[in-house]
Amino acid sequence: MDNLAQQNSENIQVLEIRNYLLKPNLTDKFSDYFHSKFVVPMNELGGYTVGEFKINGVNDRFVWFRAFADMKTRLKFLNDFYINSATWKEYGKGANEMMINSDNVYLLRPLKAQINREFLKTDKTFTVVDFYVCNSTLEKVINLFDTTYIPFLKNLKIEDITLWVSEMTENDFPGLPVFRDKNLLVSITNYKNENEFNTKQKEIDNMPADLKKSMQELVTIHNKLVLLNLR
Repeated sequence: MDNLAQQNSENIQVLEIRNYLLKPNLTDKFSDYFHSKFVVPMNELGGYTVGEFKINGVNDRFVWFRAFADMKTRLKFLNDFYINSATWKEYGKGANEMMINSDNVYLLRPLKAQINREFLKTDKTFTVVDFYVCNSTLEKVINLFDTTYIPFLKNLKIEDITLWVSEMTENDFPGLPVFRDKNLLVSITNYKNENEFNTKQKEIDNMPADLKKSMQELVTIHNKLVLLNLR
């Protein structure tokens, strides 16, 4: 198998959701800089960019997803890229000068199985990340998703969805801090356009009363991040 074919077939077990606070009005400039300077070199070293996004109407945020085969590969990549690569030495300062904070990062693993890297990439316009904080109820929430909520979504023809929990292995590259919450469940859902997102969101909001009650009882905090795909 050649290197490109191997990359395309890569299964990943680690995902970072990285949400950068930029200086005002720099989202487009930073996005172009990031994509042109970093994506190809990172992919070549095994840190796969699988999503680049902005937040609708927000001009100081850039969100992106980075995937790894496993935690061992992640550590090797972080050292290879941030410590040793000519790319970061040449262009890292330019990126940092546009950022205010880059520490809003969730370190996740797939809930059930490895996920093919190419499956995470999407040509759909809207990507929605739902963060469910489940204070001591995570297993019950996972069971509710398995038995009721995911079947409900599939009945609405919402099937482009993946589920994640925190990767609780020690972050062995402390120079890049991450959030790790043992009570967190994350879903990533893709919609082809704004109209589909709005339509499906209304249908989700009208879920059966017993399902809504169960969600409210078991989920402590629910936050939603609505992203516009840039690539």
